[in-house]
Amino acid sequence: MKHLNVVGVDLAKNIIQVSMVTPAMKELQNKALTRKKFSEFLARQKPSLVAFEACATAHYWSRIAHLHGHTAKIIPAKAVSPFRQGHKTDPNDALAVAEAASRPNIKEAPMKTVEQQGIQAIQRSRELLVHDRTALSNHIRGLLMEFGIVIPQGFAALHRRIPEVLEDAENGLPDLYRPTLNLLYGRLIAIKDDIDVLTGQITTLVKQNVACDRLTRLEGVGPISSVLLYATLGTGEAFANGRQFSAYLGLTPKQYSSGGKTVLVGISRYVANKRLRSVLIQGARAYIHHLKDPKTPKERWLWALIQRAGYGRAAVALANKNARTAWALLTQGEEYQREYGVSLAAY
Repeated sequence: MKHLNVVGVDLAKNIIQVSMVTPAMKELQNKALTRKKFSEFLARQKPSLVAFEACATAHYWSRIAHLHGHTAKIIPAKAVSPFRQGHKTDPNDALAVAEAASRPNIKEAPMKTVEQQGIQAIQRSRELLVHDRTALSNHIRGLLMEFGIVIPQGFAALHRRIPEVLEDAENGLPDLYRPTLNLLYGRLIAIKDDIDVLTGQITTLVKQNVACDRLTRLEGVGPISSVLLYATLGTGEAFANGRQFSAYLGLTPKQYSSGGKTVLVGISRYVANKRLRSVLIQGARAYIHHLKDPKTPKERWLWALIQRAGYGRAAVALANKNARTAWALLTQGEEYQREYGVSLAAY
């Protein structure tokens, strides 16, 4: 399909800035629209390339653009900023999105389906509750330490000790604070129960989803990792190969090369999908920790790498290999042969 125009969109909650440019990069209009007016704008326009800066609601509006016959593209904010001219304003941002979308080598953000976003929403909700539970437990521990009551690390110790603290009338805890501590303890239990419910939902989704179930056969990949991988990859068509997906996660080395000399350094601290990368590395660490008797070729490779480079680098290497294998499994629909430690699909 030949695009008549390129539409750069700077999204916001209520007001959406739209810049329309011709294939010759002449700006035709740059105006602010309400959500309703923007939807009518997409329905009224002839097929165009509609580009969004990666942010909240970008996937929703991309699907709406597809419904009206447009080609949608989501561009990371870091790729848009070099094209912004002048001050940071909504019109300048929208024009910068349109200019970035017209460049041939700009990397796109993978577009998610409704199913992917639904699965991701469940995982993000669980992640929020886990964060809240940690914050609440730290809050309780900190306050109790002010009264000389120190509780060992771990949620199990916290759940065991708080009832004892509440029942002990001679531990120095003020009576006026005991009702508040009891309230916080009830909330801690409620959060734990909610986390268990969401964990059960994720486990059920993984069993029902063929792609997620296939991913759990990778070394160090559990239900949470598989859900995040599927929510990010989908069919994997957004990435040309496994290495490109691994680089998107920030699992490949950075390059500082010049004059024909290639210099590779550690993984990036900033350019990465940090949430998924951390989960993959944590899963790899857990798998390595329990690796005692390597049997498959992949396990022998991993064991040799541990002896040569240490547990930390080996965990990153395993996460990198898992990301590439996950891309191969989802794009080519092959089964993972764990006894060999490889996929039937080349990656």
